[in-house]
Amino acid sequence: MANTSAPNGFLQYNATGVTPTFEQTQAAISSSSTVPVFFGDPVVQAASATGIGTGYITQGYYPVALTVSGIVVTNGTAVATFTAVTTNVPTSPNAWAPPVGSIIYFTGTSFATGGGINQGYTVTASTTTTATFSVPGAFSSTFTFGTCTIYVPVAGIFAGCKYLSIGQKRTVWSNYYQGSDSNTSQQVTAYVISSPQSQFNVQTANSNTAATAVGFANIGQNIGWNYGATNGNVANGLSTAYADQYTIAANPYLPFRIIGLLNYTPDGSNPLQGVNGNDYTTAYNRIIVGWNNAMFNQLAGV
Repeated sequence: MANTSAPNGFLQYNATGVTPTFEQTQAAISSSSTVPVFFGDPVVQAASATGIGTGYITQGYYPVALTVSGIVVTNGTAVATFTAVTTNVPTSPNAWAPPVGSIIYFTGTSFATGGGINQGYTVTASTTTTATFSVPGAFSSTFTFGTCTIYVPVAGIFAGCKYLSIGQKRTVWSNYYQGSDSNTSQQVTAYVISSPQSQFNVQTANSNTAATAVGFANIGQNIGWNYGATNGNVANGLSTAYADQYTIAANPYLPFRIIGLLNYTPDGSNPLQGVNGNDYTTAYNRIIVGWNNAMFNQLAGV
């Protein structure tokens, strides 16, 4: 049976804890945030307009491409200037800046003198239009620019929340935070699956071209995610996130690693192959992923 596209986020598959919590941890969403977060969404730590973590979480976003206009290197400290980003990033309660501790990754960039800086660096300071990082050696200010991408490590998978509802005048338990209705005198309590051993069941799709099956040969590779037509389903509170086949690569900064195919057995069969997502020979099949680049595994915190 061919699969159909019906992504519903990252669903708990295995962990070192026990049901129903699976070693969930509590986090907070700012009650002033207007960014919804859905059950099964990857989440990241929210940052201020100077890149410093606020302690809150927000809906995760996939790698951010920057349009860089200049890079100045002084005594090993580089400052990249870029056009402010306002799409596909959280802009509430403040404008987006690359979070301190995220990775800024360059490819195809070269300087007139001093070589190139084509690799990943940890962001040590930022604003909405600049990112600071350390590089070895001396470089000229004349450069040929390739591409620049910000990778923000995932803090966990969202598993619901509770908050004091303005409309209902009581504490509400919900699959998702709708980005409103929360009493501003109290923060939103979020539940996040962040155990280092967690594994997730997620449907695959392709954000760039026609999807094909993610197969046995892809096990061990890293993968990112994307969202469906909307960043969540308000009818049921479930995520529309899917594992993005287009991102599969040996990129160390991608958030997830492919561990297996859902219900795939060692003899190459699948007893549930007639269930949507279980046909591992066609597009939109489901895979099992674990953490690769997660916030709690970083040498530098966000």
